[in-house]
Amino acid sequence: MRARARLVLLVPLAALALLPGCLKRSPIAETWVLDPVAARGASSPDEKAVVVVGVLKVAVPGWLERPQVASRGADGAVVADEYARWGEPFARGVQRVLVENLAALLPDRRVVAAPFPPSTPVDHRVDVTISEAARQADGSVLVEARWALVGRRGETLVQRRSSHRATPAAGVAGAVAGTSEALGALSRDVAEALRALPLPPPGEDAAARK
Repeated sequence: MRARARLVLLVPLAALALLPGCLKRSPIAETWVLDPVAARGASSPDEKAVVVVGVLKVAVPGWLERPQVASRGADGAVVADEYARWGEPFARGVQRVLVENLAALLPDRRVVAAPFPPSTPVDHRVDVTISEAARQADGSVLVEARWALVGRRGETLVQRRSSHRATPAAGVAGAVAGTSEALGALSRDVAEALRALPLPPPGEDAAARK
């Protein structure tokens, strides 16, 4: 009789849990992507561009390469927002944005993303390592990176550091927009350095440019 009495009590409780208003719904996570802000309103790249710029896979620290949008706490701690998710791997998003920004800033050059097709000769490679890319405790968004421009034969042509800070609106939307804005500034640094490099001699054998 004791076991049967427990069963009778459990059935009404289960039914009560299914009534409207008795179940708590978890917040739905929002999905975000970075935006190539330097490409807004830019003219189309020159289809006859001869010089090819290749953006290598971007290196990011492990605390950024996660599904959640992360920020920095007052003590430097990493705070991950479980209800704000990246729509693509963070490193891949940064690479995509750099390609789009550089294509807009350098319309006279063809900009491609690694991995490069074997048939695509690459004149200058852009190698970027991100060390910081998140909202800080003071509300600003900080993007810091080491980057290099590499020649056809693997020689380092330029090696620099960039640090850019944006002060966007509050919330996740502001943090993502601020990161995009700072990446736009990083793209302009890289574009300026690429413009300063001498163009490769015309008519050089394509095999030497791979």
